[in-house]
Amino acid sequence: MVNATEALSLILVGLFWGCTNPFMRKGFAETKQSTEEDKNTSTTKNSNTDGSVLSSIRKKLVLLANVKVWLPYLINQMGSLLYYKTLASSNLTLSVPICNATAMVFSSMTSAILGERVNQPIRAAMGVILVLLGVGICMYSSEEEGTMEGVVDEKISVLEEL
Repeated sequence: MVNATEALSLILVGLFWGCTNPFMRKGFAETKQSTEEDKNTSTTKNSNTDGSVLSSIRKKLVLLANVKVWLPYLINQMGSLLYYKTLASSNLTLSVPICNATAMVFSSMTSAILGERVNQPIRAAMGVILVLLGVGICMYSSEEEGTMEGVVDEKISVLEEL
């Protein structure tokens, strides 16, 4: 059974994971575009392997220096830390679907807010609604299962007393 604190933690994990994905995608695309523009404007003086290794290192450093890449990545990793902390005390069969489903929902919502083009917005909205409905059913069924386990345990203890 999922209590309110665990449910909030799992939804927060989905928020961290989902909201950062569009930002990381956008940051990587901008970095890639800027490095390709630099590559096209600069002239290559040395085409040996040393030049390509230095160029590769330079590209990675530019990527690391871009705040639009590492800040969302850092927030995403904070979500992963919260996920592992929450897994220690929650039901694994509920934690994984809740986190992944809410991450997809938050990713879709963030992409829409950022103005990314959605090919079929009605289908996307229906998908979000169905995912949220599925998460709700999972959480509700876990509550029902928890109460049934309590009833069974109570009946077993009464039978043992007899």
